[in-house]
Amino acid sequence: MVETEELQLLINGCVKNDRASQEKLYKQFYLPLFSLCRRFFQNDHEAIESVNDGMLKVFEKVGSYRADKGRFFNWMYTIVRNTAVDKFRASVVIPTGDMEEVVETEGVGANPVEWLESKELSLLFDQLSPAPRGICNLFYIEGYAIREIADRLRVSTGTVRWHLSESRKKLKPIIDNYVNQ
Repeated sequence: MVETEELQLLINGCVKNDRASQEKLYKQFYLPLFSLCRRFFQNDHEAIESVNDGMLKVFEKVGSYRADKGRFFNWMYTIVRNTAVDKFRASVVIPTGDMEEVVETEGVGANPVEWLESKELSLLFDQLSPAPRGICNLFYIEGYAIREIADRLRVSTGTVRWHLSESRKKLKPIIDNYVNQ
């Protein structure tokens, strides 16, 4: 994969720990990375903190980036996303006790929000408490499988299914109202 010359110059500058290159790179990708992190957290402060923590990791690891393995943005996005998921996991208590294994008639894979735009999803998921919001983001937007979410958050697959089911129940009237407007 070939990056643009300007981006390659910024990457090279970051490898050399050049503050101006780091600042330019940060500003160039801030909005999409903030959008990513904002999906995990209800307030902007936590999202900004996740972007900043993730970008620090990017700057620390930029020398290990290999263009032949993929695009730079995808590499950076993964680092920032993983940082946000780790922060989310550390900041949210995901209830696991006394939950029934959810048996779903519509199937866990049914995506009731697939037709919504990303901005609309962010507003919709803001209606949820932190644990379900993060799980819905990982499942519906990031495309993680239930097992991957459970492993990542260190909870059971039943807990992930329960949160997805409860989220659908809570969001259904909101979506119905939105559709019927």
